[in-house]
Amino acid sequence: MTRRTLLGTAAAAGMAAAASRWGSGTDATALAAPALRRGGTLKIAETGEPPTLDTVITMAVTTAQITLPVYEQLFAFDASSRAQPCLVSGYTVSKDGLTYTFTLRRNVPFHNGKVMGEDDVVASLNRWGRVSPLGSSVYQHVDSVSGSAGGTVVMKMKTPFAPLLAYLAWPNGPAAIMPKEVADTAGSQPLRQIIGTGPYKFAEWAPDRYVHLTRFDQFAARTEPASGYAGRKDALADEIFYYPVSQAATRIAGVQSGTYDIADGVEHDSYPMLADDPRVEVGILLGNSIFFFLNQKQGMMVNPKMRQAVATVLDMKPIMQATFGSPNLYSLDPSIYEKGTPWYTEAGASLYNLHDAEKAKALAKAAGYSGQPIRWLTTQEYEWDFKTSVVASAQMQQAGFKVDLQVMDWASVLDRRSRPADWDMFVTQHGFAPDPALITVFNSAYPGWWDTPTKDALFAQFNDEPDQAKRVQLWAKLQGLLYQEVPLIRTGGFARLMLSRKGLVGFKPSLFLITWNVQAVK
Repeated sequence: MTRRTLLGTAAAAGMAAAASRWGSGTDATALAAPALRRGGTLKIAETGEPPTLDTVITMAVTTAQITLPVYEQLFAFDASSRAQPCLVSGYTVSKDGLTYTFTLRRNVPFHNGKVMGEDDVVASLNRWGRVSPLGSSVYQHVDSVSGSAGGTVVMKMKTPFAPLLAYLAWPNGPAAIMPKEVADTAGSQPLRQIIGTGPYKFAEWAPDRYVHLTRFDQFAARTEPASGYAGRKDALADEIFYYPVSQAATRIAGVQSGTYDIADGVEHDSYPMLADDPRVEVGILLGNSIFFFLNQKQGMMVNPKMRQAVATVLDMKPIMQATFGSPNLYSLDPSIYEKGTPWYTEAGASLYNLHDAEKAKALAKAAGYSGQPIRWLTTQEYEWDFKTSVVASAQMQQAGFKVDLQVMDWASVLDRRSRPADWDMFVTQHGFAPDPALITVFNSAYPGWWDTPTKDALFAQFNDEPDQAKRVQLWAKLQGLLYQEVPLIRTGGFARLMLSRKGLVGFKPSLFLITWNVQAVK
């Protein structure tokens, strides 16, 4: 996968910035270097408070960030976006693609001292299939999951499901493995205990203050070189603190002063200044999209003409320019995937970035719109969410739409968007997904609730198809359908910025923060 023009431009300008699509972890050579030492504390400034620490039941990125070092999955993505074994030592797939047999690693302890077994994995996967938006999509294809005393787990499918391993490896709403008794006790309710097999264990959550993790000294690490979220994980820091810091300027100042080691959600306006700051390093994460989701379950956006009206009125260049400043930090492109990736397609281009106010008014009139407020959920905790929604809502109002822009903390957005009676639009960003099946909009249970016969049939065909070339063709049809049925509106692509202290050995930016293999500054 090629890097975008952004990187060449940044290098030509002499800007010191690390760049990746979604993280390459720590180089094996760095891990082996004798200079690496244990000890110290990692202090991370998050964009806000997590809504829950039950990572299975939510798609909140903040939760995924914090719990990533706590839980492990059967598989993990490497730096090339390939699903690699994590809690399995190997697996086989039957010729008809209907039976997956996973051989579990032996002597892997949980944080409570119990050794992981097949019953724990079966219970964890079945709970994931019940309560996770991601897992529920997978379990539509699952016939049964069973374990045997020999340390194997067998998953039988109703129909072939090509992206299964990608789903099992995805860190958001993940198939996190936990003790059977913990999964069974929680059932469909939030977890009462946070217990995994990862390199760090949960210590304390002081709401609105911090989440505290400590090293798990009995962690059973893999021996392969670290790559992305896969391979060897070494808990170098003694402990990790995640602090909710809603103001981007405070997060930046905290890293500059050494109060924090890492800050997520860095303002793009600060990039030129930070790139020349000897105290910090700026990481560039490629492959992100800004999405405006539309409520298809209840309210005015149920009418497809109303959704088309909103998409038609928007002018994407001013939206992206006001939000990201330099054209080197954003792109105007209908494709969710970048050029150079296998999934790039121009399908739907004729419906992207129309900025036609008169046509939008006609569509809204045909939908029966008569000036009702469009309730739009946004937050200032992510600057790109807030700025894009402010500029886009202003464009809509100039064209005669009435917009009720509701600004709240991100945890409140997550809560409100789960109730279809309470909103019409919300804004969010989506990072690079190794397989399009993982893009949230295709999950009928995800807020917005895109669930049409055409989409469901095409998505099922995409997931059932084992041939990669044919899947690429089907993906083009799916992206085209996104622009026709308008479950969301893509404003464009952008580079997400992450800030770290100078000299934070082993740290590399990633879509979900990788905190193992990172040497704390003393």
